[in-house]
Amino acid sequence: MRLEQAIRRQPFPGWVENVPAYASLTVFYRPEQIVGAPGLSPYQFVQKALETLLASLPESAPEMRKVVTVPVCYEAECGPDLDDVAALHGISREQVIALHQQQDYQVYMMGFLPGFAYMGILKENLATPRKNAPRARVPAGSVGIAGRQTGVYPLDSPGGWQIIGRTPLKMFDPDSPAPFLLQTGASVRFQTITREEFDRYAPTPQEPSLPSPNASHADAVVLRPGPYATLQDLGRTGFRASGVPVSGAMDQQAHRMANALVGNTPQAATIECTMGGLSVQFQKATRIALAGSGAAAINGQPLELYQPYAVAAQDVLEIRFQPPGLRIYLAVKGGFDAPVILNSKSMSTLIGIGAPLKKGDLLWFDQETATVPPELPNLSAPAPSTSVRVFRGPEFEWLRQESRERFFTQPYTLSHRFDRMGCHVQAEPLTFSTTRELLSTAVTPGTIQCTPAGQLILLMQDCQTTGGYPRVGQIAAVDLPRVAQWVPGEQRFFSEISFEEAESLYMVDKVLTRNLACVGPG
Repeated sequence: MRLEQAIRRQPFPGWVENVPAYASLTVFYRPEQIVGAPGLSPYQFVQKALETLLASLPESAPEMRKVVTVPVCYEAECGPDLDDVAALHGISREQVIALHQQQDYQVYMMGFLPGFAYMGILKENLATPRKNAPRARVPAGSVGIAGRQTGVYPLDSPGGWQIIGRTPLKMFDPDSPAPFLLQTGASVRFQTITREEFDRYAPTPQEPSLPSPNASHADAVVLRPGPYATLQDLGRTGFRASGVPVSGAMDQQAHRMANALVGNTPQAATIECTMGGLSVQFQKATRIALAGSGAAAINGQPLELYQPYAVAAQDVLEIRFQPPGLRIYLAVKGGFDAPVILNSKSMSTLIGIGAPLKKGDLLWFDQETATVPPELPNLSAPAPSTSVRVFRGPEFEWLRQESRERFFTQPYTLSHRFDRMGCHVQAEPLTFSTTRELLSTAVTPGTIQCTPAGQLILLMQDCQTTGGYPRVGQIAAVDLPRVAQWVPGEQRFFSEISFEEAESLYMVDKVLTRNLACVGPG
């Protein structure tokens, strides 16, 4: 924690954010912002900066932490597993409650969900295994136990912890100036309240303030949403330490190109349409562009991708799914308007921000960022490739020798278990040479996790910020768009590159994408 706090106090050039975990600190940085380091790669510069900062830290001193008191109702309807926990330990409900409140807990890390704090360490006489089968829905505010950890679910979500109570406090409120009640390093004390106190404490749900649903005032209307369409920009940074995923466009290259064609900044929001099916009627004239993979028509007349078009009021745009890719991006002049939550307009259903578009949704354009589009070179989709460039992950060596060799030679087929969080790929299972377990640590879009069954999961833009599966590989950032366009049933191979090569490719890509940014930073 001391190093994490020191980085925040003295950030080095290019620093973005930190993700502290139980036994690790992951530091994110932007290589393209690191200049004036002759003879050093960006990674080497960061490594040297961290070593210098670590060496300058004073000797450890006792920390004075503010204690956050969390009121908890332990009554039966709030703590459905309390009796089971008591029975497992051969004690009464009251003794479980007393043991749970007997100590203050330290927040060791945040993850799983925004605002979900992993707290410990529970005493051995209260340590309880997770449930054999997780619940499909655990209500927000539920207080649970898993092993020697305790925590509070910030949102309604699936979960396998033993639920012994519930708090009326909000752990995560994206509309608040202080969205997170707890942070890594905080101390927490639980305090009993009655059900009557819980009901008085709990705030009355408020309907969000939205524009009047009057189609005549909107700039466009969704006639048909297709299988899955959302508003996305480049995503949100600065909140991973609190469990908030990056989100943003899955194929950021196509997103940037579509925006450039209509004179937008790269950060302007587009519609990301997965597997076609989207139909939009424009209520006012504007300019549009489409990039990615698919087919489109205006009033039945086919459009070319990677070209700007003028549309008139009442024009109807229809998008069809058409391989070789999976996703297409619709940009309008000025970008789509939407509430800015945690510095981004990107929708993320995982954390309760926004929702997929549905029939009848009204859309507005943000005219403030629109400019005259520049003269751009001919833009087009990148050539299809059957390979994805990958460098070895931190736990790659945990694989058996035979599996390490096969990792980069066998084909992988994208299954139908894919979404914005991650892609499950099918192949002959890999095997481990160790039974070691990984303490939860940071993951990021492009991380390749290997499950105990030897199957791989490719994490994508809405992935969780920490995970406990071994990280056997990392997809080069420049190839994440390739994965975003991978169609289920198709095969790909992993092509091994070094971390240094991946960083160099990233730097070259940033030079190219900067040329697309007609105004503002990328």
